Amino acid sequence: MFLILGALIAMNADPAPSAGSALPTVRATITLHLHASAERALPMFDPVNESLWAPGWKPTLLGEARVAPGLVFTTEDEPSRATWLLDRYDPVLHSIRYVVFRPTTLTTVDINVIPQDAGSSVATVTYTRTALDSSAVEPVTHFAQHFPMEGPHWEGAINAALDADKTRS
Repeated sequence: MFLILGALIAMNADPAPSAGSALPTVRATITLHLHASAERALPMFDPVNESLWAPGWKPTLLGEARVAPGLVFTTEDEPSRATWLLDRYDPVLHSIRYVVFRPTTLTTVDINVIPQDAGSSVATVTYTRTALDSSAVEPVTHFAQHFPMEGPHWEGAINAALDADKTRS
């Protein structure tokens, strides 16, 4: 899988930047206070259950449609199609990692859910995004500045889905 992603990157990237013109890598994190145990909260970040709180989330699962490391799926959103690899899914450590390839960026998404008590947890979602060519410099920089503002929306939407699930149980 990584060889395929590497080949895609090589095919779509600008030639190596000259000295002094390095392409940026940025990191942005949000922290979410969730109304559920880490065991109940973690699946909200998997590619199937995310649609419970993110109505526009419509991944196309490729191959065996099982939420486990190695799962590959695509999304069709702006600015281009993205290919996702579920690199780590660890329900014991409450941890997920995705590698996301677009023609002009490469992103890792690290999600860690930390138990607080029987009915609550805290999740951190960290995106590390690298521009692969000069056309992505501005969008990558913009993402780093604006993603942290998404925290309240994500927290509210996930908690609403978790709370609705409690009332059905």
